[in-house]
Amino acid sequence: MTDDDWQRGDAHSVGVFLNGDAIAEPDPCGRPVVDDSFLLLFNSHWEPVGFRLPDAAYGERWTALIDTAAPEGTPDEAEHKAGTALTVEARSLVLLSRPSRTRTR
Repeated sequence: MTDDDWQRGDAHSVGVFLNGDAIAEPDPCGRPVVDDSFLLLFNSHWEPVGFRLPDAAYGERWTALIDTAAPEGTPDEAEHKAGTALTVEARSLVLLSRPSRTRTR
């Protein structure tokens, strides 16, 4: 985002993708570090805001872990498909997770 974007009066929300498959720093033994990926959806607006989840290239399914607008932070709906719409309630955040594609468990 540019400085002008941060100053916009209508900029009340942001989504952040944390790619667990693209961690550049190796572990202490020099091996690649791979983890789950996360999508954080922040809404600072006084009204709900709609987000469109990334397409399937980022993950087929996303699991909701936290919804600060829900009772006790527990999401109402656990699974969300790629490319679908998701509403984040006023002044809240939703944390979604996608399992790593390369990590062996």
